[in-house]
Amino acid sequence: LKPLSLTRITKQLKTSITRKQILAIMASRKPSVRHPSHSHPLRGHKAQAEEEIICSGCDLDLVGAAFKCTKSECDYFLHKSCFDLPRETRHKSHPDHPLTLLYSPPYESSTYTCDACGEYGSGFVYNCSICKWDLHVGCVFMPELVEREDHAHPLTLLYRTPYQNGLIFNCDVCQEAVPDNLWSYYCKECDYGTHLHFCAVEEEEEEEEAPKKRGGGICGRGSTSNGGNKGGRGSATSELAAMLEAQREMEKMQIELHLEMQRAKIAKKARKACLKLI
Repeated sequence: LKPLSLTRITKQLKTSITRKQILAIMASRKPSVRHPSHSHPLRGHKAQAEEEIICSGCDLDLVGAAFKCTKSECDYFLHKSCFDLPRETRHKSHPDHPLTLLYSPPYESSTYTCDACGEYGSGFVYNCSICKWDLHVGCVFMPELVEREDHAHPLTLLYRTPYQNGLIFNCDVCQEAVPDNLWSYYCKECDYGTHLHFCAVEEEEEEEEAPKKRGGGICGRGSTSNGGNKGGRGSATSELAAMLEAQREMEKMQIELHLEMQRAKIAKKARKACLKLI
């Protein structure tokens, strides 16, 4: 029998690995990581809209780069941005003390009320234990300036009402009062302001009344002034697009490294096989 050449043996083995085992290698080589908010290891995951996943950290919809629990029976997911949140931060709205990231509310009710938007929360929270001050992780990173398509000037983030002497500040989109202690977006030049997040207005009403209102549409959460990315409690989610590409590159490098190691082993085995056939 004519012995097979080293090149032919190696080429056949390489082709077999590439075609039949690449998907298995990709799945098996994804590294697991730990996060202090969860007792099980987590693994990288690309969440699709149709999965309807809710992030276990910020309680918002999860689409894009994420981490999921490696245990099939455990329904724990985190945005990549929630996974990377700093354990401590300082904020202009609360300059006297740092805010600490807690993975669950520190209260018996297991919920908290955000001091920025006034909404409830049950997941991650930035907390000042001295002042009992709590912020959603998304509210902490709201942009200081946003732009709206229906207003000519940028809106500035305020940490309390822009009015003095007991005047009531009404949102110029939904016409509802904004409590004095909650954050808002405001244009001083036009005396135009909005809630921090979406207004509770039906979409059909918005479409019908938008031409009549000075600020038709939805409140806040317009595009940021430095790049057109949307603000709001979903601002943490908006960071995922930039992180997703970096995660993909890291996964590619890990796969390529593993394949190179496999090919080196294959070449070594092929040489031994050829020596036996001589």
